[in-house]
Amino acid sequence: MLILLPWCLVKILNPIWFATPAFIQTVVMCATLFSLFYPYPTAAQSEGVYTVNNVKVDEIAESAAVAREVALKIGQKEAYKRLMKRIVLVKDFPNLPELSGKQLVQLVSGVEVIEEKTSPVRYLAKFVVRFNPSAVRSYLRNAGLQFAETKSKAMIVLPLLRVQATLQLWDSGNFWLKAWRELPKSDGLIDLIVPKGETLDIADISPEQAVIGNGERIKSISQRYGAAAALLTVATIKNLQGKRIIELATSWLSQGAIDRTSIKSLKNSKGQSLQRVLSVAAKHLRDEIEEDWKKDNLLPFGDNRELIAQTDLRGLSDLIVLKNKLEANSFVQKAEIIRLSLNSALIRVQYIGSPGQLSLSLSQRDIVLTQGAVYWKLQIFSQND
Repeated sequence: MLILLPWCLVKILNPIWFATPAFIQTVVMCATLFSLFYPYPTAAQSEGVYTVNNVKVDEIAESAAVAREVALKIGQKEAYKRLMKRIVLVKDFPNLPELSGKQLVQLVSGVEVIEEKTSPVRYLAKFVVRFNPSAVRSYLRNAGLQFAETKSKAMIVLPLLRVQATLQLWDSGNFWLKAWRELPKSDGLIDLIVPKGETLDIADISPEQAVIGNGERIKSISQRYGAAAALLTVATIKNLQGKRIIELATSWLSQGAIDRTSIKSLKNSKGQSLQRVLSVAAKHLRDEIEEDWKKDNLLPFGDNRELIAQTDLRGLSDLIVLKNKLEANSFVQKAEIIRLSLNSALIRVQYIGSPGQLSLSLSQRDIVLTQGAVYWKLQIFSQND
């Protein structure tokens, strides 16, 4: 197949234009043409957050047609509740305004029927409900509510159980691992993966290696599951004055280092099995992790900032990918190329929030933001770098 590239991608006809505003404008124009042939799915990132899958409905009415109409309304209401739980802090739920049916319809951009069954008076189906990101943002901002849109990279969970002198990870008696495996799938912004405990998992990491945070072994099992970080959570069972105490120590591990650690204690009440207590604890811990993630990524509208960052380029495609990823980020208001050479570019980034929030959000899309001596540095991260 023969691909004809625009003239500006072949060579620089007039060297005097190079790195001037006219040259930048020309290259940006060519980059736009190039991206039409090789589009990058920028919108899909935020739209994915505003898409609610697997909405189940089961309604009975005087006819299947009426039941279907009722199911569509109920399905959209259920999807709205799940979306709010995903992006709004739990403490703010009571402040969510009551929505009329008409208002809800204005927030929904489409409903896709995945499965459906009917009888003369019954309608069963699974929906995918897609919300309009701009409409939802306006609705929440008008209500004075903050929200988060940044979806995390996948994170692997390593649940260890310590009983007396024994440390268990892949053992069948590890009730802490079992509790995590039995959790229903989360609908939140955090993507947690619980390993299956198969032969490759056992070969990748032992409980002794996990508990000390062995970076090489954790990286090995994380990469095999497509995870970028790990959640190491240790449940220690103690007997104190005839009472069973459960201590939970949980650490976030990223790039071989501990980002944060939380420690809490639970009491095993009489009549409750250890498995039941650990199952409840796993759900509460996951809920806390999701809430903490939302807090770290709340969009602080009104806190407008700007930075100038330098990025090294291996080719024009690097610039296109970087600019598209920046513009797709919820914290970035505008990304403007202000200087360009063959192997680097300066980009003015207008954003909201703190540099730390911007850096965290960008890192979920493989962009590393660091502070340099003169300019900030932007780099697209890959496993080969």
